[in-house]
Amino acid sequence: MAAESIVIGDACMIAHGAYISDADWHGIYDRAEPVGKTKPVIIKDNVWIGDSAIICKGVTIGENSIIGAGAVVTKDVPSNSVFAGNPAKLVKALDDVEFNTRANFLEDPIQLAKDFDALDKYTLGKNTFIGWLISLINPNDSH
Repeated sequence: MAAESIVIGDACMIAHGAYISDADWHGIYDRAEPVGKTKPVIIKDNVWIGDSAIICKGVTIGENSIIGAGAVVTKDVPSNSVFAGNPAKLVKALDDVEFNTRANFLEDPIQLAKDFDALDKYTLGKNTFIGWLISLINPNDSH
């Protein structure tokens, strides 16, 4: 919900229903213009925002931080920290180590495809054509 500016860094994860806004939104009579002053929201690299969290205007979330599900973030969040609650408060400081990010996970797409193929072969390895036919005829048979 950007009236003017929301900046999202690299390798961030934003869950379903998260709400990020840089404004208080519309007035009672003029619903086309934001009410009051807008303030930019900055979400730095490798941030994870949980399900249905609300990030309010003017907030900066530092890199590697986690926002808990349903949290209401009204103030800046420092790097390497976990915030949760309403209003969101520090729950835990994260160790200042090198994080494994979504960017790391996706940096070698050829190897990633091979890994997924290997996982599929392992998971589906015991499936047979006969077993599939039996499951069609008798779905409750745990063959």
